[in-house]
Parts: sequence; C-alpha cells; structure tokens
Amino acid sequence: MNLLPGEKIGGFTVTRVRDIPGKDAKLVEMVFEKTRTELAWVKSSEKNKLFSITFKTLPEDSTGVFHILEHSVLCGSEKYPVREPFVELLKSSMNTFLNAMTFPDKTMYPVSSRSEQDFLNLTSVYLDAVFAPKILTNPNIFRQEGWHYEEDGDKLLYNGVVFNEMKGATSSVDDVAARNMQQLLFQDSCYGYNSGGDPDRIPALTYEKFLETYRKNYHPSNARIFLDGDIPLEKTLELIGSYLDRFEPGYKQEITPQIPKAAEKTVYYEVSSREELSARTQIVMGKILGGWQDKTRDLAAQVLCDVLAGSNDAPVKRKILAAGLGQDVTMAVEDGVDQPWITLRVHNTDDENTGKIRALITDTVRELVEKGIDKQELTASINRLEYQMKDMEEPQALIRCILSMNSWLYGGDPMMYLTFDDTFAALREMASGDAFEKLLSSLLLEEEGICVLHVLPSVTYGEECRKAEAEKLAARRAAMTSDQLARLREANESLAAWQQTPDSQEAIATLPVLSLEEVPTEPAQLPTVEEKVSGVTVLRHTAETNGIVHFTAYFSLTDLSLEELTAASFLAKLLGKLPTRNYDAAALQNAIKTHIGSLDFSVDAVAGAGQVDACRPRLTARCSVLRENLPIAQALVAEILTGTRLDEPVRIREILMQTETEAQQSAIMGGHVFAAACAQAHVSALNAVGEAVNGYSLVRWLHDLVKNFDEKIGDFTALSARVLENAVCASRLILSVTEDTVTDVTGLIGKFPVGTAAPEETAYRTALPERLGIRIPAQVSFACVGYHLSRCGSRYSGTVRLLSNIVSLSYLWNMVRVQGGAYGAGMHSGRGGSIFCYSYRDPSPDKTLEVYRGIGDFVRQFHDSGEDLTKFIISTVAGTEPLVSPRGQGSIADAMWFAGLTYEDAVRERRELLQATREDLLGWCEMLDRMAREAGVCVVGHSEALNACEGLTVVDL
Repeated sequence: MNLLPGEKIGGFTVTRVRDIPGKDAKLVEMVFEKTRTELAWVKSSEKNKLFSITFKTLPEDSTGVFHILEHSVLCGSEKYPVREPFVELLKSSMNTFLNAMTFPDKTMYPVSSRSEQDFLNLTSVYLDAVFAPKILTNPNIFRQEGWHYEEDGDKLLYNGVVFNEMKGATSSVDDVAARNMQQLLFQDSCYGYNSGGDPDRIPALTYEKFLETYRKNYHPSNARIFLDGDIPLEKTLELIGSYLDRFEPGYKQEITPQIPKAAEKTVYYEVSSREELSARTQIVMGKILGGWQDKTRDLAAQVLCDVLAGSNDAPVKRKILAAGLGQDVTMAVEDGVDQPWITLRVHNTDDENTGKIRALITDTVRELVEKGIDKQELTASINRLEYQMKDMEEPQALIRCILSMNSWLYGGDPMMYLTFDDTFAALREMASGDAFEKLLSSLLLEEEGICVLHVLPSVTYGEECRKAEAEKLAARRAAMTSDQLARLREANESLAAWQQTPDSQEAIATLPVLSLEEVPTEPAQLPTVEEKVSGVTVLRHTAETNGIVHFTAYFSLTDLSLEELTAASFLAKLLGKLPTRNYDAAALQNAIKTHIGSLDFSVDAVAGAGQVDACRPRLTARCSVLRENLPIAQALVAEILTGTRLDEPVRIREILMQTETEAQQSAIMGGHVFAAACAQAHVSALNAVGEAVNGYSLVRWLHDLVKNFDEKIGDFTALSARVLENAVCASRLILSVTEDTVTDVTGLIGKFPVGTAAPEETAYRTALPERLGIRIPAQVSFACVGYHLSRCGSRYSGTVRLLSNIVSLSYLWNMVRVQGGAYGAGMHSGRGGSIFCYSYRDPSPDKTLEVYRGIGDFVRQFHDSGEDLTKFIISTVAGTEPLVSPRGQGSIADAMWFAGLTYEDAVRERRELLQATREDLLGWCEMLDRMAREAGVCVVGHSEALNACEGLTVVDL
C-alpha cells in the first residue's frame, strides 16, 4: 500500500511519509482524528511485526504506581477475563517479544511476532489490557502485583511482586548511586522520583490512588502507538481504532523542566561484615546535559565519556588510578529522557579524598581543554560509537521503538533518533576544531549545576533497613483493631482464593490462540560449512551482515586443571587492556576503537550432547569488524594473543580490583545466574568448568589474589604466559566466520605458530558443596537447583523442553511468583542434558526449594487434568526460534557443531515437540522425583534467608 499524506484509513489520517536514510524502509506518521492519538509505522519488508503503545507517565512520588500499573493491567481485562492473559500468551503464542517496561517518564507495552495472526492476537490482548483492565473492579490484582500485608504468626510482613523486585533492584551500590544522583539533579522534576518504586514508599500507595492514577494517564490522547515491519495495515488500524474510538479527546501531560542547581548529599549502601570499609566509598558527580533536542551534544558527550574514562589509560581515569584515589572511574550519559544528564563516578575510594579527586579532575580537564584533546582518540571513540549504533542487536524493532520515543514523547520528530549519519558527520566536524574542548569545559569546568553524591559503605545498613521495616510493621500490627485484623485476614483469604482458583474454560476460550498449522514443521536452518584452511578447521556461516565480518577464534585449553581455568578466566579479562609487543596500552586501546567494532576474550567450554564426564575448555576471542578493516583487525587480535606483556603488575592489579568489584555486583544483581552455575557444577564436567570460570570459584580466586597480590602475582603471570604460549597456536585453533561474502582467513591463521595439539577433552569435577549458601549484602534472595538427565539414564528430547515450559508457566509462575511474591521463576533444560530451576528476587527461598520438590506431583496432576498441550507446544516451538542477530546466528551454529548436533537433530526435536502427548510428560516424573532428592542446591541471599534453608554450607560472597 503506497500511502500519501491526507489519506484516511481506519479513523487515522496520514500526516507524513518519509524514507528512512540508510534503511530500505519508510516512516509513515498518522493521527487518530477523534482523540488526536499519534501513530508512527516503520514500513518495511521485515517479517517480524511489532505493535507498541506507550503512555507518558510522570511520577509524582516514589510509590512505584506506574511500575505496579505496568504489571497489573496485564492481569485480566474485559474481553479476556482470565487472571493473567500475559502468561496465557507466553504459553500459547509464537511471539518474538512479549513484555512491558516502566521508564522514568513513560510506560511501554510492546509485542511482536513473525506470524500475522499471532501479531493481531497479541495486539488485541494488549489493547484490551491497557484500555479495559480488570484492575478497576478487582483489588486482588493490586495487592498481588503491588503490595499487601501478610501475617506470619503474630507478625506482619510485606509481600508483592513489585515490592520484592524493587527490594532486589535497590540492593546494588550501582542502583543506590544512580537513583540518588537522579534525585539530586531533579529535585523539582518528575525525574526526582523513583518510577520503579522505593520499597520504603511502595506501602504508602493505596488502591484508590492506584485507580486514580490509571484513569488519569491511560488515555489515548496521552499515548503514542508504534508499528514496525510488514504488518497487515488495514486490519491493524481497524483493531486499534476500535479501542481509541471509545474515548473523547483528553489532555497530554507535559514535563516541567528542571532548572539546574548544585547540590550535595551523602547516602549509604550495604556491604558484608567480611569486607573492609576503607576504599569502598563511591564519589559521583552529575550535571544536566541539556534537552532532548540536541542529539549531537548528547552523542558528543558520550564520545567524551569514552575518551576521558573509557579505558584504564584514558586521561581522567589514568590520573585518578595513578594517584591512588580510586579503583575505577566511569562516565556515562543517561538519555532517553526530556533532559539527559552526565555522571562521573569514582569507584572504591575514601570520602576524605573528595577534594583531591575534584581538584585532580579539574586540573586534568583544564589541561585537555588548553592543549587540545588528542584527535586520534576522538576519532577512535567516534568510530566505536558509530559502529555500535549501526550493528543493532535484536529485537531491532523494539530498539527502534524506544529510540523514536527519545524525541517523539516530548513533541519532537519520531525520525530524529532513528538515523545518525548526519550526526556522526557533525561529530567529525567537531573533532576537527575545538568544539569538543568547549563542550568538555562547559561540562566539567563550569561549577554551576554540578551535583556531588557521596555513597558510603555500611556493614549495618542492611540490618538497619530490615529492622526499620520490622519496627514499622510491628507498630502497624499493634495499632490494628480486631476489626482491621479481621478485614486483613478476609482480604488475604480472598487474594489466596483468587490466586488458587483456575480460570474457567469459558474464560480461557476468550483468548485468541494459534493452531498447530500456524507452526513451522521444520526449524530454521543455520547452515555451517566446514573446511580446512592451512590445516585449521574453519566453520563458515552465511548471513546478511551488512558488510560486517564476525569471526571467533577458539583455542583449546584441555591441558589446564580446573583451578588453572579459573586463573585463565581472569587472564582473558586482561587481554586487550595490557600493552603488547608493539603497542603501549593506550595506543592499543586507540587502535581497537578505531578499527574494530567489538572485541572480547573469555574462557568457556563445550561438550558433546549428553556428555557428562569430560569437556573441552577453550580460550575464545570474538571480533566484529567492518569488512574494509578486516586485515588490521586480524593483525590486532593476533598481536594481543601472541604479544601481550604480563610484566606490568601495577596495571594487572588495577584490572584485578575492577574485576573483583564487577563480579561481586554481578552476583548481587544477577544472583539467579550465579546460583544456577553453582547448583549445576556437580552434574557434569561442562558445568564444573562453567562455574569455575564465571561463578563463586572465580570470585573466591579474585579475593585471594587481591589479598595476597605481592605473594601470588608471579605465579599468576607465569601461568598466564604458559597458557598463551601453549594454547595460542594453529594446532589448537578452530576458527568461525559469519559474513555475507567469503573472506580469506589464511592471513589470520598464519599469524599464529603451528604449536602442539592438546588432548581432545578432559575430565573435571568441582569441589564445591552440593548444598551451598552464598551470603550477599541484599534484601532479597535467589534459589536454584541443578540436575542432569544422565543421572536417571535419560537423554534430552523435545518433550523435555516442553516439560520445562509447562512447569515454568503453569506451576513455578503460580507458586513462586504469584503466591510467593518472587519477581521471577522458571525451569530450564539444555540440549546437553542439564536441567535447573531458579527463582529471581525471592523473599522466601526456603519455601521455593519446597516448591521445587513438588514438580513431579504437579506433572502428574497436569497429566490427569486433560489440559490441551497445543498452546504449550506452540510457545515451546517459538522459544526455539528467537530473533537472532547475524552474530548470534553464527554463535548458535557454532554451539550446535561443537555439541555434535546436526540439522537432522533439530528436525527430530521439532517432531518430538509437535507430536508430544501427556503420556510423554508423565514419563519424566521419575526423573523429576529423583531431581527433588538428588539435585545440587545453591541459595544466594542474606543471612536470615540462608538460615531458613536447611543443610546449606554457607559462605560469604
């Protein structure tokens, strides 16, 4: 359909049609005449189709009302009166994205699918959810998703999904720093509030205020609708219009700009009693950057962040590290808001250093302004940023939707942030003169509007928070009359009854579902062409990469012990950051940014499908580069792998301290991943290596090296030199290339010595306890159990994946998330045979472990229920074919090849899925019963949570 301005369709009028530069697509803008609702459509031939409706939601407090609304409107609606249409869609849809998101000033509801009918189904359910939700008549939804009181004996407790989610989110020092700096900068603005919700403030939100906020904000005149891909336009607009037409014109919210003002504040975050308090303070400086209108200034500030603090040899970071005034320095621009801001954060210092830090930053910046910023460094950072903007990961349609809001939400052009060619030309023009120096001076030398935040460590802060909450609850309990207690018990009984009552078949039948005929009978192919080049196995994958070459070099490490692999994992983090034979560290960073899009090194492992006793660890180098820069990129990768110098202990120690902090924060914020690695470490050699290089064993090794650095650095560098000398050679190399045109890789292979081959595989076993508790400074916990199918003589099949999907969505979701209040829970099974269950931001991990033990009984009940498997089969198939970038396609194909899996295996799995029966599921119950008895266990959480779990060996993070 060739639309022109002025055309009318489905109640909409086309207002503007433009080509999108650099993309075979048009941006079509429309307005719904009755309510003046704006719509933008990226019209293209892309099979993935996206619908999103976004409301401008400006918080007036930190009760998290918009976050709770985001959860709650997806819990039933007029047309679809089931408890959780969102979950039912997860069970039955071929969606490629299905979620909702709360931002500081907007709430977004995006869905996408490759299937036209599925796309229309999803759009219908989401439109009914936001415009006709059951929250208006059912307070149980607010109590479940937001907060409510529960009785525990004679005590009161808080519970609620968002309440527990935000308890976890606000446990991290990174969140404490970001949240409080935002509050400091925007004292008179909506951005000064926590849109996600402050756990201290969430219980102040009443159901009445919740409904009032919904009615005020969820109106078509306060919404923007975004479409992307080859959508069925007439059907889509007719569907959207049928909802918008119910409303009369309303108002559009406006943001009151914040007048910049200087401010200073001190806050605290929790650390464990094991940790020293010295050198654990964070000093954060922040400043409002300007308005959303100045895209070039925004990106120029991002370039400056990279130039000044993007590596340990960037000038501001180098000066602070060299002076011993901090362990790390980061700079960032926070955009996607009406007024973007910039922060500079010095990590792990002492508060008394604040004056020295600010003086050193001022002196360094003044010198850069007066002498000029190195042009090559500016060019390198511009090149890296431009590559990142062009090499967009999936889901691309969603990213375009979010980018459009960077201007559109504030009355600007939705095209503005969808194209960047002119902006990067402007940045290069700026770099040729002194514009970057002027911008830098205005940001860091002009004191007006600079805010300073002191984030201090406290070993008692977490306990004080828990005590304060307990006292508040005790006071509330003491003040309650017998009538109030009776009403509370009645409300909780009502909530429990609602949660535990299955939806009627009539209600379920209202949801649109696909038929199995809509599901592809064969999986998508990710072809791998295997060839020998100079004696090296090369895996080639053809994909539409737009002139980018993604290559990965895998070097075998099977001659290393498990402990040595942990050390090698830290070695991988040093590569590209230390000087080499021909580059000092700064010059190397500059060369990487100038010529390479992305580059990273890691230690990981592979094993044959179902293989348990042995695996193949490897050192992996992943690089993505524009085709014209391939020769120099290959030379740089070879230079790093063969010429890295390990004779600079000061630099190694700097990176070590940064890595230790990053690993700790990762465990606190992503404890489910951490716990899953530990829980599975016993089930196979592959999992043992995975934990050793990314789990608690790595954190413990980092702690030890930090504590005994002078004594142990020599042994580490000797091991590292041996690893690089022995492993980085053609005899141990397997090379993978994903590209759109075949390139010659003999030059890269020729840069490595022939060397000596390593053993094909090696057996590994972990020494971790099988029931492990890891104590972290946080307010919520994570509980995992891990098992392997081989322990009961079984092998992976498509029915195991189906089983995991059903258990996740029909059992764990209800028991752990809905009734338990955790933010997330699920069961995952991998093609290798590993299987694990996890909970995320969980208030009661002890109860969750008990829930895991009931999975077998649930599956038996599910079998007896006679519930149709079709919807679960559809969503399980969808899970096997996510949106994947070209780089991701190559990685998946590599994983299949290393596991010895073929396309025929994928076809067999699809066939097993499509033909699955309830009897097939029943056949897994013995395995589930054994998993309940024999699984490895890991709980990551605070002391009280760990003490409630029986039989754990407890260690500190």
